[in-house]
Amino acid sequence: MKRITSALLALLAVLLLAGCVQREAEADPGSGSYYVYYLDKNVTELEHVLYSVSAENKEELISELLENLMQVPSNIDMIPAIGDDVRYESFSLDGSVLYLYFDERYGEMKPERKTLCNAALTETLTQVAGVDHVGIYTGGQPLSGQSGAPLGPFTENDFVNSISDVNRYESAELTLYFADAAGRTLVEETRTVTYRVDTPPEQLVVEQLIAGPQQSGSLAVLSSDTRLLSVSVNENVCYLNFSKEFLTPVPNENPYLTIYALVNSLSELTTVQRVQIAVEGSQAVLFRDIVSLDTLFERNLDYIPQ
Repeated sequence: MKRITSALLALLAVLLLAGCVQREAEADPGSGSYYVYYLDKNVTELEHVLYSVSAENKEELISELLENLMQVPSNIDMIPAIGDDVRYESFSLDGSVLYLYFDERYGEMKPERKTLCNAALTETLTQVAGVDHVGIYTGGQPLSGQSGAPLGPFTENDFVNSISDVNRYESAELTLYFADAAGRTLVEETRTVTYRVDTPPEQLVVEQLIAGPQQSGSLAVLSSDTRLLSVSVNENVCYLNFSKEFLTPVPNENPYLTIYALVNSLSELTTVQRVQIAVEGSQAVLFRDIVSLDTLFERNLDYIPQ
């Protein structure tokens, strides 16, 4: 009997040292129990552990959850979502948005690992009352995707569809068109990008154009502030809807280059033959006072030197 009692006491001590970890119980934030998300040993999906926390206010609770998230108890066969090589710096609250600040190495993680980290942070911290969104900064800048466009702030719904699928990435070679140094013709640029398999290829192309050229001697054809509000394809027609920043002039550049950089780049996809462009949902736009958007655009090779 004494041996059984000693064993039970030893087990209880381990659980207490591990922050009152429970594996099967349900989280109940109102009673002070929260799920903390880690990675499985294969680094392919998230698993969670239940912690009982002792924080007395929101800021202390966030700090305690972050501390637990970054170190896995020795009796748990998981690994932290945030690697030891990434340095956490601080957090701030702005209404319902919690901003987390890491050094530049967070942004340098492989895409699949970074997505799992984003999910672990968001799923863990949106359990805190009043925290609905999680924004992430790396090296002093907002976290960005493969296209260079900012990502987040995230909500728990961003990761509701089977977190085990977040590392389903593929690579693709894209043919893109940007302006030449004089802003008069289009030049071809081929780049390989890694992307989530659920990202439409048409969206990927446009995001890469917004991110701008990578090769020297080429100029951007779109303002970096431009946002793609929606994209769809029906019967080989690609429908694009941009934010008003699409109208922002690009210095010393023929406005037709912007249109046909988009159209020619998208036409490299087998799914697209024509392109319709709208701004804030309207086609009744005279783009930079020259090009009417009330039409379907087709590939135009006149701006590509032969």
